[in-house]
Amino acid sequence: MRRFQSILVLTVLLCLVLGSAGWAAKEEFPRLYEREAKGEIEVVTALGSYVFAEKTAELRSLFLYYETYGVRPAELVPGTTTELVEANLKKLDPNVRIVRRDRPILRPLTQFTFSFPAKAYVAKRAYGEQTVFPFAITGQGMESAFSLSRWEKTGPDTLVLEFAGYVGPFSVTKRFTLHSDPYYTIDLELVIENPTGQEAASPLRMDLGSYTAKSKGPSLVFQFDGKARDSVLAEDSYDSFEGLGLLSKDIVFFLQTRNAPGVAPFAEKRPAGDREFGITLTPTKGKATYSFSLYGGRRRFLLMNHVGLGTLDAPGAGARMMVPVIQFLEMLYRFTGNFGWAIILFTLVTRIILYPLMRKQFHSTAKMQKLAPKMKKLQERFKDDRQLQQQKLVELYRKEGVNPMSGCLPLLLQLPILILLWKAILYSAEEIHLAPGFLWISDLSLRDPYFIFVILTTLAMMVQQKMMTPMTTGDSGSAKYMGYVFPILMAFFLWNFPAGLWLYYFLTTIFQVGQQYVVNLELARAETRTAAAGGEPEADNEDQGGDSGDGERQSGD
Repeated sequence: MRRFQSILVLTVLLCLVLGSAGWAAKEEFPRLYEREAKGEIEVVTALGSYVFAEKTAELRSLFLYYETYGVRPAELVPGTTTELVEANLKKLDPNVRIVRRDRPILRPLTQFTFSFPAKAYVAKRAYGEQTVFPFAITGQGMESAFSLSRWEKTGPDTLVLEFAGYVGPFSVTKRFTLHSDPYYTIDLELVIENPTGQEAASPLRMDLGSYTAKSKGPSLVFQFDGKARDSVLAEDSYDSFEGLGLLSKDIVFFLQTRNAPGVAPFAEKRPAGDREFGITLTPTKGKATYSFSLYGGRRRFLLMNHVGLGTLDAPGAGARMMVPVIQFLEMLYRFTGNFGWAIILFTLVTRIILYPLMRKQFHSTAKMQKLAPKMKKLQERFKDDRQLQQQKLVELYRKEGVNPMSGCLPLLLQLPILILLWKAILYSAEEIHLAPGFLWISDLSLRDPYFIFVILTTLAMMVQQKMMTPMTTGDSGSAKYMGYVFPILMAFFLWNFPAGLWLYYFLTTIFQVGQQYVVNLELARAETRTAAAGGEPEADNEDQGGDSGDGERQSGD
């Protein structure tokens, strides 16, 4: 038993030492591909894939391929359908671009590299015949044409695409800035020049998409004066128009206009029955510059709040409870530079806070174990009278100074912390995905590719159960072994949970094993002193210097 505990301790120390090694490297993003046959340009970031049509400078596809527990890939452009398909690398057409790779690679410990075959995925897209593509600019009776004039990586995580062309008599430049960050944003700088000085007969229109009202589908939302609206307001009824887009339970596709002058929303019904929506632009004489930002991503309050869309989301009480946990986890990440170390510090802080309560629980468990023979005798003696049996048990608890419910509070507190951390990891998945890897895991928001933490946690829970099992001969009931079956069932059902959560639970269990060991030593010393004095142990002195004389020595001392 002691040898197994030593192995676990050495394993933890090894994990901590190697935690900063950074084995799990990240791919470089964003990447740009030109598909000349289709006249398309694709930009792949760490979270999504963006496809632009060169001749129209419009967005044909915004596909979020990144997925974590409970989140599936999603296409955000209404009318475009995209499917992620595993590719056969040997038969893959060289013109088809790989969107995502799953690389469960064991980084080299020596000069050798051990790896498993990588999985590659491609995106298969289909465009509807009447699809309204975002950023398409049209004018009544006006022809238009664009071409890619420039692309440039302006930073390690930033890429600029610039399209130049015309819409009727107007010279138009669209400058898209794509970021490989957690915030799902595309910035657009639109420059319209009017060289002739002639005013257009009607405003230009920049489409954002089409929308069909459904009971469980996304809703069309407009933002005026900082408030969300479900319809277009009259021009003289608001001071500023700040954006429009689609908002669903999980996805947000919203264009911020940043209160640009001469910009107004529109939403009109088409013959097909859906509603086309976007903005109108009234070009002035000379040169006009407009700035927009498209948030096309998951509905996460903190992410949306970071880009100025927090007012569109109204998180419930549960989500609001997660906000401080996420912020605390992010603060630890900024301090350590790695989410693995942030989770380790988070675990350490929670264990220090809960230690007094956990110690009380361990002492309470020891007392209950010592009273087990007396309780069994009372149960057998009064088995025909349940009411009297309960009364005698209460008298026994009172006489021995034991509260059978005193050990429940720490367990009740641990469960909400576990759930909050789980939700915090899921809601911080984008940041974790882009952060440096930890040990062999490139992304702590995904499952452990080798299930190492799952196995270690299961073994640690079994050690903990062994330490908490009373040394009572003759107790061979099935209840004695449920503590060993539960960790296995937990691993079987929760193997796909984020690796960061398994890291937290593994460390929590290790801390509990260590705390249990310390309490066992306390109880053993108190029992030795009591036996040497030839007296009975005190009812409860656990709060005076850490010694308790009423606990029985448990296995694992």
